[in-house]
Amino acid sequence: MDYNDIKPFAYLIVIIIGILGNFAAFLVYRTPQMRKSTVGILLLIVSVIDVILSILSLPLFSLINLPVWPNKFQPNSPHAIFSSIISCYLYPICMMAKSSSLYFLVLITIERWIAVCRPLQAKILCTNRNTCRAGIFIVIYSIVFNIPKFFDYTYDAKYEWQLWMLSPEKHFWFFLTFYGILSVLFDYLIPIMIMVIANYCVIRELRRNDVTITTLNVQKRKEQNTTVMLLVVTIIFTICHSVGGVFKMIEIICGRFMLNGFYLYFADLTVFLIVLHTSSTFFLYYAFSGKFRTIFWTVIKCRNKYSEDFTKLSMFYPSAQTSMIIETKRKLTKKENFV
Repeated sequence: MDYNDIKPFAYLIVIIIGILGNFAAFLVYRTPQMRKSTVGILLLIVSVIDVILSILSLPLFSLINLPVWPNKFQPNSPHAIFSSIISCYLYPICMMAKSSSLYFLVLITIERWIAVCRPLQAKILCTNRNTCRAGIFIVIYSIVFNIPKFFDYTYDAKYEWQLWMLSPEKHFWFFLTFYGILSVLFDYLIPIMIMVIANYCVIRELRRNDVTITTLNVQKRKEQNTTVMLLVVTIIFTICHSVGGVFKMIEIICGRFMLNGFYLYFADLTVFLIVLHTSSTFFLYYAFSGKFRTIFWTVIKCRNKYSEDFTKLSMFYPSAQTSMIIETKRKLTKKENFV
């Protein structure tokens, strides 16, 4: 088997892991305990978007290249029809999901920066209402910004797809403006710069807090652990997407030189890194968050809040533990009054 035969199977494995992992993360973050904070709500939204993104990536990067198609690359063949449809209609929707996932992670980075570096302003700025407003804006922006991608490709009567507005020979100014400038700025440069600067400030503040870590209360320690987890997620995200940004700039500068084999492999690497990051977030949540691990196994084993592990869970949910204490005292008071 050569490279082109192995590639779709590699994508298939990674994408299926991503679908299952992000769905598991969705089940965890949809619990009431996780939805108490703005970060939990944002991670719930990111999990949903990443599930959608993984499902859309499956036909684009795996199914279309599997060696199961009859008359592959032949006009009017099932492969040609499927390839044309996903290139013209599914690809833009996939890019909308990608942009949404990107900017929700930017929003999470900003939220963590406010929580760590501007703690006095966090209760004012990091509210559910502001989170919903920012989320709605991100979704609208992602849809509007990627609408032109519906015109990137077209297909003829034989269902052979080809470049349309994305062709630098036929539509140079569109290619230069949208693909060369706007895409590089808003898909890579601006979000990556925001993440790098915000993460640098967060890391510096965390190192400063390490001196007084022993004096921090339990809630502060949990907040710091959440920040470290999200810091790792955004750093890996930045690394994976930076490769794509570099590739796009090289592609714009070099033009047809990109048809060389080495650069085609590099193009596949950039796409694979983005898919890999989308599929790896569950493992990062699981590795860095004890609360996530506990709730995950509780959800998997279908335990309710009154199970034998409630005591273990209550360490993360002080409100639940407090309510049980109040209820116990209330019952004891009733018994004393009765006596």
